[in-house]
Amino acid sequence: MDARPDRIHARRFIAAWLVAWSALVTTSTAQQPPPDATWVADAVVDVERSITDTGLGAVQGVVVRDGMVYAYGDVFQAAPRVGVIREYTEQLKPTGRVVWLRRNGEPLITHPTGLTWHEPWGTLLGDTVKSAADPTRSRAVIYRLDWERAWKDGDLDEAVLDVVEDDAAINGCRPEFVTLGGRPLLATADYGDVRPEVRLYDPTALLAARRSSAPGVVVHRVLSGPFNQNLHWDAESGQLTCVQNVIAGRGWRLDVLDLTRAVADGRVEGPKVRVRRLTFPAHDELEGYWPLSGQRGLFAIARRQDNVFSGTFRETKPQPSPPEKRLSGAETP
Repeated sequence: MDARPDRIHARRFIAAWLVAWSALVTTSTAQQPPPDATWVADAVVDVERSITDTGLGAVQGVVVRDGMVYAYGDVFQAAPRVGVIREYTEQLKPTGRVVWLRRNGEPLITHPTGLTWHEPWGTLLGDTVKSAADPTRSRAVIYRLDWERAWKDGDLDEAVLDVVEDDAAINGCRPEFVTLGGRPLLATADYGDVRPEVRLYDPTALLAARRSSAPGVVVHRVLSGPFNQNLHWDAESGQLTCVQNVIAGRGWRLDVLDLTRAVADGRVEGPKVRVRRLTFPAHDELEGYWPLSGQRGLFAIARRQDNVFSGTFRETKPQPSPPEKRLSGAETP
């Protein structure tokens, strides 16, 4: 009797088992929290109002537009994974309105990073996805959207106006419109700690070329701090806030820069470039920040509870914040 069919069956069984085992190990590894470390914290946040919205998945940012709050996230638990934008009142009460970042029933934007708008270009939203070729890097894509149509339809079926490859990015994108010397520009910044930059693009040239590496698109480059999650532009003060992690995947930091001086020097570490830098004791992951008034702001944190909240930050005496000492940098009443 020929034993080859049995051997073939055995080899197929072993191969299938190895594939399943590999997938299980990969999934288990991906769910492990990032390595932790000790850093010096010099600020805390007094929480005023917080919400837990699991419908955001891993929240990635928060903005205020036309008197409403919009939080966006990566709904990683959905099948298939997809991005989302949800609307709230200024008191963080959900209105029930939502835009799923899918087109024709398929996910289009899965990991939204950076929501910004400026006439005449309209609304831009970034998407940062891990590179299949190099898992240590992320592919960055910027979408120009019809904001009103997206909310009318609840999806992006008819709302995508332009798609731009942000291939000048080192590690992901987080677009934010700024103004420099009276000229509107589009800022973005890199995650990671290997020569991260804040780059300023010419919006018209960017949309015409549909890629940020095209000649004439990059107007300025500034060597920045590491682990940029988001950007916020204050037109009145001329200051750009880099919303950052302290280490990869952990911590809260707000690095506020004088943009004009940053561009002139080419480094955030240049003389009088940094207005202030606040580091909080939290060891979870800050994703977004939007100032409200004075030292009040909205915070978006990638965690299971209280993932969007408003509060007032205050500076404290610098002190070490060791791993797992605190679950959050927020003080609750």
